[in-house]
Amino acid sequence: MKTARRLSVSGTPKVRDPSDARPGISPVDIADHNSRTTLGLLRRFGPLTRQELSRRLGLTEPAIAGIVQRLANSGLVAGRKRASTTRYAALEFALCPEAAFSLGISVNADGGEIIVIDLSCKIRARIDFTDIDGIGDAIESIRHIAPGKLVGCGVALSPAGAAIDRAALEESIGEALGPVYVLDDSEAAISAERALGIGDPEGGLVTILIDDTVRAGLLISGRPFRGIHGLAGQIGDMRSGVDGATLNEVATLPSLARHLATESASADAWIVVAARHLHEAVLAISGFIAPGAILIGGSLPDDILASVISSMAREREDKIRDLVIAPWIPVVQLATHPKDGVVLGAALRPFNETLFPA
Repeated sequence: MKTARRLSVSGTPKVRDPSDARPGISPVDIADHNSRTTLGLLRRFGPLTRQELSRRLGLTEPAIAGIVQRLANSGLVAGRKRASTTRYAALEFALCPEAAFSLGISVNADGGEIIVIDLSCKIRARIDFTDIDGIGDAIESIRHIAPGKLVGCGVALSPAGAAIDRAALEESIGEALGPVYVLDDSEAAISAERALGIGDPEGGLVTILIDDTVRAGLLISGRPFRGIHGLAGQIGDMRSGVDGATLNEVATLPSLARHLATESASADAWIVVAARHLHEAVLAISGFIAPGAILIGGSLPDDILASVISSMAREREDKIRDLVIAPWIPVVQLATHPKDGVVLGAALRPFNETLFPA
């Protein structure tokens, strides 16, 4: 069972005393929730005045004043006069980016990358590594960006990366980075989209990742959905189309490479086939959860990915005209961070566990 975490005045989480058996939500719980929500709003919308925070939080301005004062005392936010052409300039509050940092690591079969983000979730440093043994050296080369201010490290594993020995991975990372949180890369991508992209649309959110395999992250009612066996979103083995091929066979980086090696230099034929199969997968997903948005990212070249999305849109329109699908099924869009979504989502996890709304 998870232990409740709360913000302390230093910005680090407090842990409830196990002897505290008070039922219900305590004033400390409420203060923690309001502080996290305020930080989340400032992260998403930028500087806000007390009046603007009051409207978004549904609290009085005196209550907001108390919240931002506590956060300012912790060094997490700072106030400043808003630029204005009128005589009156309202006081607005913004995150202090260097108040805290987090590491995000993306791990796949061929290595991966590490980033450092600040409290505003801006990437401050990035480095690649080619194998697990190189993670420690890579971390040491960039951790100076955030001396003494790391809240933790998030690690996103691809399906290939999931086969890596966890003990060896944690040993490579080391113990000096704070708590280490491990999650699937599809969950990391959807976390980044929720926090730094489209948000949490009504009906839920689906992000599809395409690289060596095809998989999806599912966000339903504000929570990642993994299924009873933890396999929800593993759509790469779905068979569709008249050829009955799987998505992993026709819509991945390896399949594109095979096509370009055996066919002409053009990727057009591959794009048509991949888009058709991906569209049928989208129909299957939409028939069950009716998401408010479906986004695609991953490692395909930018122009190829854009062409796949355009081809899927044409497939959708053709099927609507033929009355095969309901018009409310959303148009597939490019992810807000198509290449960085996974590693950003990994770096966000420590912040979500300590400072931002989960």
